[in-house]
Amino acid sequence: MSWNKFRFFSKLRFKAAFWYLALFAASSVLLFYLISRYVATDMLRITDWLLESTVRDFTASYLTGKNTARYGRAISSSDVPKPDISAFQAHLPGVELLAAYRSQLGANFYYTLFGSRGKELYEFRLGENDIAYSRLLHPEQNLPFLRKEFADKLQSFGSDNVYFRFYTPDGSLFESNELRKGSGGSNPGLSTETENGREYRVMRQALFDGSVIEAGRSLRFVEERLTMYTHIFLMFLATVLMFGAVAGYLIAWKLTAGIERVSDTARRIADGDLSLRVKLKHEAVEVDQLVDAFNAMSENNENLVTELRTVTDDIAHDLRTPLTRMRGQAEIAAAGDTDLDGFREMCGAVAEECDSMMRLINEMLEITRTESSINRLLRVEFSLTELIRQAGMLFCELAEDRGIKLEVAIPEQEILLRADKVKIQRLVANLLDNALKFTLPNGVVYLSLAKRDDSTLIAVRDSGCGIAPEDAERIFKRFYRCDASRTLPGNGLGLAMVQAIANAHRAKIELESSPGEGSCFTVIFPPE
Repeated sequence: MSWNKFRFFSKLRFKAAFWYLALFAASSVLLFYLISRYVATDMLRITDWLLESTVRDFTASYLTGKNTARYGRAISSSDVPKPDISAFQAHLPGVELLAAYRSQLGANFYYTLFGSRGKELYEFRLGENDIAYSRLLHPEQNLPFLRKEFADKLQSFGSDNVYFRFYTPDGSLFESNELRKGSGGSNPGLSTETENGREYRVMRQALFDGSVIEAGRSLRFVEERLTMYTHIFLMFLATVLMFGAVAGYLIAWKLTAGIERVSDTARRIADGDLSLRVKLKHEAVEVDQLVDAFNAMSENNENLVTELRTVTDDIAHDLRTPLTRMRGQAEIAAAGDTDLDGFREMCGAVAEECDSMMRLINEMLEITRTESSINRLLRVEFSLTELIRQAGMLFCELAEDRGIKLEVAIPEQEILLRADKVKIQRLVANLLDNALKFTLPNGVVYLSLAKRDDSTLIAVRDSGCGIAPEDAERIFKRFYRCDASRTLPGNGLGLAMVQAIANAHRAKIELESSPGEGSCFTVIFPPE
């Protein structure tokens, strides 16, 4: 089966929605697990408290019988006054305090103490005038009351959840029900025990005479409660995931709509329509940045293709002329009765045309390498002041031959520049050659060097024909020649070379020009 049939599952919007749901489900399950553990622990803590409280009640009933309430409120041994404890121990040497009760009569408090000496149980109370009262108790007589309390507790808690047992010192057993068949353990305190696959929480209390009170509760209610919570959670999670899947997919579709628009436009551009652009809809910052970058790339590509077509046409035009002349001379030489001197003249003309074409091709290659940084700049620090002075001297003779006045203005303080000296010479030469070409006899060309803030400025101003506003942005393109230059020699690569060298040095070119009033080219080199 082809994977293309499952292309929907490989889409970004599906993957985003899927991972969102997976993360949500995993975090929800983890949260539920932590909450369920907390609930189970809390329910177990409540169960332990109930068992401990129940065993304390049973112990009190075994020690005091049915009249526990008449002794007052049960208190801990630390709340009993020390004189009462001392009197108890003095009256019954070797006695061990088991339980204590406090009652109030008027403004006085009275304490009733229960203690054991061996297997004997005593009741002690310190009355008025510190008169001690004590008696020997027989706790086995309280077993009927204990049985009744077992029945009352069982009715309150439910016979299918709890059980109670009492083991007498001679090993006799009576219990509340037969919920559990296990025998009483030897370890007092709280424990969890398993019988027939069911867990029980058990509390045992060993008494002074060797008897044992045991209370146990099935933990089935904890399991049932957790199972119920789990079912509720699963139904809630399924509902949330169902609606979350729809919402997540719609959100992912909204977020990826811009990407699909970019992809669709890219396919249409690949089919040949280079003018297409992606509409910016402000869906998200990242998508907007992608759209802006794609549109900028598309515009650059369109400009490059357009320029490539223009350059190709210009190259074909510029190469067609010398090739036509070369072919014509060759045909004339081949068709006529040409002597040796004629052949030599024809060969010389062909060689000259070849040199012209080679210069054109080499200049194009140099511009391309400069623009693409294939030829790395050989940066050295040199005197730009001296370079401008030499350029003025070099072009002064050419200007005089054309009847043009060339003026050079350089500052007294020497200006240094770290750049590729050969390329800067080429830049200045091209600007001067361009200015002299478009300046009529008796005109003036100014070459100047200056500092502005931390930037270095080279300016070439002429009094020539000027440049029309519609041509100002295109004169730096290869082979572009405005109407005023079409009758003049040249191939339209001079200013393209100037632009390439300036860009390679991170310099900026400013143009000021008006038709009929001349032009001024200013190259601004940023500070190092």
